[in-house]
Parts: sequence; C-alpha cells; structure tokens
Amino acid sequence: MTAPLSNINNYPASVLIIGATGAIGIQILHQLSANPSNPALHALVRDPKKIAAEDKPLYKSIICGNARDAADIERALVKSEAETIVIAVGSGDDLSKSANDIRHANAKAVASVLQDNPQYQHICLVVISSNGAGPTKIKVGMGIGKAIAFHLRHVLRDHTYQEQTLQPLMDRTVILRPTALTDKPSNGAKPFYFGDKEKPPTINISRADVAAVVAEEVCGGTSTGGKTFNLTNAK
Repeated sequence: MTAPLSNINNYPASVLIIGATGAIGIQILHQLSANPSNPALHALVRDPKKIAAEDKPLYKSIICGNARDAADIERALVKSEAETIVIAVGSGDDLSKSANDIRHANAKAVASVLQDNPQYQHICLVVISSNGAGPTKIKVGMGIGKAIAFHLRHVLRDHTYQEQTLQPLMDRTVILRPTALTDKPSNGAKPFYFGDKEKPPTINISRADVAAVVAEEVCGGTSTGGKTFNLTNAK
C-alpha cells in the first residue's frame, strides 16, 4: 500500500527541506516557492548564514540544526509542522570517504524519528539520490561508466546506504536518482525516465529540471509513495 504525498487539500501545507544550502536544495526551494499551491517552506540548516539574502524571504522559517541529529530533525518537524520532508543532503564537491557519510547518517536520523513516533506517520519523503546507487549502474560506453563509478564510489555507496536505511518508510517515500547534475537552466522539456538496467540516452540533467520533478511530486496532488525514478535529460 502506498501513501499519498499530499494532505486532504491535495497539496502539502508545509514542507521541510533538509540540505537547503546545497546547489540542488536551492533549486528545489525556487521551484516549490513558485508553485501555485504555495506551500509553507522551512529549512533545516547548520549555518543559516549560508542561505542567500534573496532566498530567505521564501522561507517561513529557517531552523538551525544538524541533519545527522534525530533530536534536531524532530525539533524542526515540530516547528514546521511539515507534511513532507525533501532530503537533498550531500557533501558538495568533496568526494572523499570521510565526507560521504552524511546521506546515510541523515537517513538513520530521519528514519528513527518517523518510525518511533506515531504522530509522524503521515509525513512523506522525497529523496534526491543518484544514478549508480542501489541496483543501478552508471552506463556509459567504452568502460567510461565504470571509471566514473569508481571516481564517485564513496558518494554512490553513501546514497546506497541512504536508500537502504529508508526502505522501512518506502510506502511514503519517493526516491529520485538523476544522472550527473549540471547548473544549466531548465529548457522546459520533460525528463527522460529509464529503468534500473537501462542505459540512459544522456548522461546529465540540470538541477532545475530535477527540482521541477520534486515540486511536481510534492505539490501535484496525485503522487504516491513507494516509487523510485531514474531520470536524465531527453535527447
């Protein structure tokens, strides 16, 4: 059984973004703030100063806390009264093993809060993972995919552990696995969705396009949990 990513009014009244200061988190903020459903947006961040001045008015609240800490996450849920959590945590450009445990640590913290507290059973998740995580492989010709996967091995391992940790919540979770993210502006085209064992037609997708999918999943009113999407730019 899957749970709707919406409330009785067909859109979430309140959304908590974890990972709001990252490049994809910023794009998600912009897409959600422009959505006609007008959800109340909240951020959980370690350093509120990292949120750009022009973006601060788009948030109803900016909550200082650690994405690894279950107590901080629960405090953010209480303050925001969120119906949906968007998880976009990452390590920026740092590909080292030591930096890439944040996704798994955050997933453990989120899962502990949502599983252990009946009052949070209605809260749904939208999670930014990556192509190459879980059962998927980065498929590029001439062995290049294997080289990329090795270069990103710590990132992909962290995403895989993240997905595995959130499996008990999968009936209310949507996982997005984009190919390589770029800063190109959206061209308005629909992303191309592909299966776990399929080779994607392109190897990258703009963060803006991924963020648009997040907004649709959160605010569309028809989405359900229990889904994982692999997505890239169409040719």
